[in-house]
Amino acid sequence: MTNPFSRISCVKVAVNEPLASHTSFHIGGKARFFVSVYSSEALSRVLRIIREQDLPYFLIGAGTNILAADSGFPGVVLKLGGVFKRIAHRDSVLCCGGAVLVNDFLNESLNMGYGGAEFLAGIPGTMGGAVKGNAGAFGNSMADITDSAVVVDENGEKNILSRAELGLAYRQSNVENGSVITSVNLMMKKANRRSIQKKIARNLNLRKVRHPAGYSAGSFFKNPPGHAAGKLIETCGLKGASVGGAVVSEKHGNYIINSGKARAADVIALAEHIKKTVRKKTGVQLEEEVRLLG
Repeated sequence: MTNPFSRISCVKVAVNEPLASHTSFHIGGKARFFVSVYSSEALSRVLRIIREQDLPYFLIGAGTNILAADSGFPGVVLKLGGVFKRIAHRDSVLCCGGAVLVNDFLNESLNMGYGGAEFLAGIPGTMGGAVKGNAGAFGNSMADITDSAVVVDENGEKNILSRAELGLAYRQSNVENGSVITSVNLMMKKANRRSIQKKIARNLNLRKVRHPAGYSAGSFFKNPPGHAAGKLIETCGLKGASVGGAVVSEKHGNYIINSGKARAADVIALAEHIKKTVRKKTGVQLEEEVRLLG
C-alpha cells in the first residue's frame, strides 16, 4: 500500500517503523505506518483517511504500558506532537496537551507555582495516557485533579468530556481505544515552589527505592481488590521466574523485565505462567494493566 497520508501537511510518516525503539519494553516488530501528527486539523484528516480505508490504528504516547507484538502492527500507529505538547493556564486550571510528558508537566507546573500533581512524579508516559488509564500513586490519581478533557473520536470529531463523563476509575476510563485525548484541563493549587519540589523529590526517591530499573512497562498487572499484585506474585515464589529473555524482577514482583533479548512472546508466556500460578495458589485472577499492540 502506498502512503495514504502523503498529501496531509503537519504530519510525518515512517513506513515499516520498528516499534521496539518507541516502547519502554524495547520490544516489538514493525508498524506498517508510523504517523506523527502535529496539528488538530491534521489529526482529523488522518483519522478520516483511516476510517475511509478501514485501517487498524493505535495511539502511542511515550510507549510505556504497552507490549508491541513481535510481528509488529499491520496498520497505523499514531503519535501526537506539535500543538499537542503545549501547556497553558487560566487561573488555577492548567490546560495541558495530550502529548506532554508527565515529567515535563510537573516541571512546568512547578515553575508556575502550581501543586497538586506531585503524586505523578516518576510515572512515565504522557498526560493524555495518564488520563485514559487514570494513572496514580501514593493514594492519589488523575481523577483527583482532572476537570475535563478534549477527546477526538475515530471520525475525527472533537468532544469535551467532563470528569463525570470521563468515568475515571481504577486504572481505566470511559475513553475508547479508538479515541484520542488531545488536551486535558487540570485543577491545580497555588503553592510554595519549595514545598512542591520537596514532595516531588520525596516521591521520586520512594519510586527509586521500590521500583526496579531496566526495560519494562512498569506494573504489569492491576492490583486485584484487596490485594497487591506484586505481593501475590512474590508469595507464590515467582520472583526471578523467566521465559526466554523475560524475567520477573527480584526487586518487585509486578515488574516483568526485558533482560536484553526478550521477545513479546516471552513476556506473554511469562505473564500467563504468573496468572496461572497465582490463580492456582491463591484463587485470585490477575488482569494485565499493560496493553498489547498488535
